[in-house]
Amino acid sequence: MIRINESSPVPIYQQIIEGMQREILSGVFAADDRLPSIRDLAISLKVNPNTIARAYQEMANAGTIYFKRGQGAYVTPKSVDDLLEQARAEMAKHIIEIIAIARSMNLDRQQVRRIFDAVLDQQEVK
Repeated sequence: MIRINESSPVPIYQQIIEGMQREILSGVFAADDRLPSIRDLAISLKVNPNTIARAYQEMANAGTIYFKRGQGAYVTPKSVDDLLEQARAEMAKHIIEIIAIARSMNLDRQQVRRIFDAVLDQQEVK
């Protein structure tokens, strides 16, 4: 499920893109699956339909989805390797942000690892 954080500095359309990509990567939507209509997604997320349209257009420009005239948006077929690479890239982006925060706090590698391991344990990630 896509969650919008209105207090985030990340634009809402970008949060929607990231949420849809996570859903595609996690298998909620498979290759050639139809995505929710712009109107339906706008209602469920309580955002302007133009915001959803912008997110969908950005995903289409990136090759993540495609449109069928009069039928909606669909997930572009991609290989598992492509999807995994996309997931790794998204994770790396977030890890880089965390490292920047750690540096600003003068945390060393060992301290960051301890924090990371503690969070993994809390989230029960194997």
